[in-house]
Amino acid sequence: MKLQYHTAFSAVIAGILYMTFKSWGLAAACFISGIFIDLDHIIDVVREHGWSVKIKEFFQICHTSQFNRIFLLWHGWEWLVICAIAAWATEWNPWMNGTLIGLTSHMILDSYHNTLKLRSYSLIWRWKNGFIFDIVFPKMAVVKYKHRHLSSQNEN
Repeated sequence: MKLQYHTAFSAVIAGILYMTFKSWGLAAACFISGIFIDLDHIIDVVREHGWSVKIKEFFQICHTSQFNRIFLLWHGWEWLVICAIAAWATEWNPWMNGTLIGLTSHMILDSYHNTLKLRSYSLIWRWKNGFIFDIVFPKMAVVKYKHRHLSSQNEN
Protein backbone atom coordinates (compact mmCIF):
# COMPACT_ATOMS: atom_id res chain seq x y z
CA MET A 1 0.00 0.00 0.00
CA LYS A 2 1.25 3.49 -0.79
CA LEU A 3 2.74 5.77 1.86
CA GLN A 4 0.04 8.43 1.52
CA TYR A 5 -2.69 5.89 2.34
CA HIS A 6 -0.84 4.60 5.39
CA THR A 7 -0.27 8.19 6.50
CA ALA A 8 -3.94 9.15 6.09
CA PHE A 9 -5.22 6.00 7.75
CA SER A 10 -2.76 6.34 10.65
CA ALA A 11 -3.79 9.97 11.13
CA VAL A 12 -7.49 9.01 11.27
CA ILE A 13 -6.91 6.19 13.76
CA ALA A 14 -4.62 8.39 15.88
CA GLY A 15 -7.23 11.16 15.83
CA ILE A 16 -9.96 8.78 16.96
CA LEU A 17 -7.72 7.45 19.73
CA TYR A 18 -6.92 10.97 20.91
CA MET A 19 -10.57 12.06 20.87
CA THR A 20 -11.58 8.92 22.76
CA PHE A 21 -8.78 8.62 25.33
CA LYS A 22 -7.25 12.15 25.41
CA SER A 23 -3.75 10.64 25.29
CA TRP A 24 -1.13 12.26 23.10
CA GLY A 25 1.23 9.34 23.74
CA LEU A 26 -1.31 6.79 22.56
CA ALA A 27 -2.17 8.81 19.45
CA ALA A 28 1.46 9.68 18.60
CA ALA A 29 2.69 6.09 18.99
CA CYS A 30 -0.15 4.85 16.77
CA PHE A 31 0.57 7.44 14.09
CA ILE A 32 4.35 6.93 14.11
CA SER A 33 4.29 3.12 14.16
CA GLY A 34 1.54 2.97 11.54
CA ILE A 35 3.83 4.73 9.07
CA PHE A 36 7.41 4.01 10.06
CA ILE A 37 7.03 0.23 10.01
CA ASP A 38 7.66 0.70 6.28
CA LEU A 39 11.28 1.68 6.92
CA ASP A 40 12.08 -2.02 6.55
CA HIS A 41 11.54 -1.59 2.80
CA ILE A 42 14.84 0.32 2.72
CA ILE A 43 16.70 -2.86 3.69
CA ASP A 44 15.17 -4.85 0.82
CA VAL A 45 15.61 -2.11 -1.78
CA VAL A 46 19.27 -1.51 -0.85
CA ARG A 47 19.98 -5.25 -0.68
CA GLU A 48 18.63 -5.84 -4.21
CA HIS A 49 19.28 -2.52 -5.95
CA GLY A 50 22.22 -0.95 -4.08
CA TRP A 51 22.76 2.36 -2.32
CA SER A 52 22.53 4.52 -5.43
CA VAL A 53 18.71 4.35 -5.62
CA LYS A 54 17.06 7.78 -5.67
CA ILE A 55 13.86 8.49 -3.72
CA LYS A 56 11.63 8.38 -6.82
CA GLU A 57 13.24 5.08 -7.88
CA PHE A 58 12.78 3.71 -4.36
CA PHE A 59 9.01 4.19 -4.48
CA GLN A 60 8.87 2.86 -8.05
CA ILE A 61 10.75 -0.30 -7.00
CA CYS A 62 8.36 -0.86 -4.10
CA HIS A 63 5.16 -0.11 -6.04
CA THR A 64 6.11 -2.34 -8.95
CA SER A 65 7.42 -5.16 -6.75
CA GLN A 66 10.92 -5.29 -8.20
CA PHE A 67 12.24 -7.91 -5.78
CA ASN A 68 13.53 -11.44 -6.14
CA ARG A 69 13.64 -11.98 -2.39
CA ILE A 70 11.93 -9.94 0.30
CA PHE A 71 12.59 -9.94 4.03
CA LEU A 72 10.36 -7.12 5.37
CA LEU A 73 11.89 -7.38 8.81
CA TRP A 74 9.16 -5.42 10.66
CA HIS A 75 6.17 -6.77 8.72
CA GLY A 76 5.42 -9.86 10.76
CA TRP A 77 2.45 -11.05 12.77
CA GLU A 78 5.00 -12.30 15.27
CA TRP A 79 5.88 -8.70 16.21
CA LEU A 80 2.23 -8.04 17.06
CA VAL A 81 2.27 -10.89 19.56
CA ILE A 82 5.45 -9.48 21.12
CA CYS A 83 3.93 -5.96 21.23
CA ALA A 84 0.73 -7.29 22.81
CA ILE A 85 2.74 -9.05 25.51
CA ALA A 86 4.79 -5.88 26.06
CA ALA A 87 1.62 -3.75 26.29
CA TRP A 88 0.15 -6.15 28.83
CA ALA A 89 3.44 -6.34 30.79
CA THR A 90 3.58 -2.53 30.99
CA GLU A 91 -0.03 -2.38 32.21
CA TRP A 92 -1.19 -1.07 28.84
CA ASN A 93 1.23 1.82 28.68
CA PRO A 94 -0.16 4.35 26.15
CA TRP A 95 3.03 4.31 24.04
CA MET A 96 3.09 0.50 23.88
CA ASN A 97 -0.65 0.32 23.22
CA GLY A 98 -0.41 2.96 20.51
CA THR A 99 2.46 1.10 18.88
CA LEU A 100 0.46 -2.11 18.95
CA ILE A 101 -2.58 -0.40 17.38
CA GLY A 102 -0.49 1.35 14.71
CA LEU A 103 1.40 -1.79 13.71
CA THR A 104 -1.79 -3.86 13.69
CA SER A 105 -3.68 -1.40 11.49
CA HIS A 106 -0.73 -1.20 9.09
CA MET A 107 -0.47 -4.99 8.85
CA ILE A 108 -4.21 -5.39 8.26
CA LEU A 109 -4.16 -2.78 5.48
CA ASP A 110 -1.11 -4.37 3.85
CA SER A 111 -2.59 -7.85 4.11
CA TYR A 112 -5.83 -6.75 2.51
CA HIS A 113 -4.18 -4.69 -0.22
CA ASN A 114 -1.09 -6.75 -1.08
CA THR A 115 -2.03 -10.38 -0.72
CA LEU A 116 -4.86 -12.78 -0.19
CA LYS A 117 -2.71 -14.88 2.13
CA LEU A 118 -2.39 -13.83 5.77
CA ARG A 119 0.64 -16.07 6.10
CA SER A 120 2.57 -13.80 3.72
CA TYR A 121 3.13 -11.51 6.69
CA SER A 122 4.52 -14.21 8.92
CA LEU A 123 8.28 -13.94 9.31
CA ILE A 124 8.48 -17.65 10.02
CA TRP A 125 6.50 -18.58 6.91
CA ARG A 126 8.58 -16.24 4.71
CA TRP A 127 11.75 -17.76 6.16
CA LYS A 128 10.49 -21.30 5.43
CA ASN A 129 9.91 -20.21 1.82
CA GLY A 130 13.36 -18.70 1.43
CA PHE A 131 11.98 -15.15 1.35
CA ILE A 132 11.32 -15.73 -2.38
CA PHE A 133 9.09 -12.87 -3.46
CA ASP A 134 7.00 -14.76 -6.02
CA ILE A 135 6.12 -17.47 -3.49
CA VAL A 136 5.51 -15.13 -0.57
CA PHE A 137 3.48 -12.52 -2.48
CA PRO A 138 1.94 -14.25 -5.51
CA LYS A 139 -0.64 -11.47 -6.06
CA MET A 140 2.12 -8.85 -6.18
CA ALA A 141 4.27 -11.05 -8.41
CA VAL A 142 1.65 -10.52 -11.11
CA VAL A 143 2.19 -6.74 -10.79
CA LYS A 144 5.94 -7.29 -11.08
CA TYR A 145 5.63 -9.32 -14.27
CA LYS A 146 3.12 -6.90 -15.82
CA HIS A 147 5.55 -4.04 -15.10
CA ARG A 148 8.47 -5.97 -16.66
CA HIS A 149 6.35 -6.80 -19.72
CA LEU A 150 5.28 -3.18 -20.20
CA SER A 151 8.85 -1.95 -19.69
CA SER A 152 10.21 -4.35 -22.28
CA GLN A 153 7.50 -3.28 -24.76
CA ASN A 154 8.36 0.38 -24.22
CA GLU A 155 12.04 -0.32 -24.91
CA ASN A 156 11.23 -1.85 -28.31
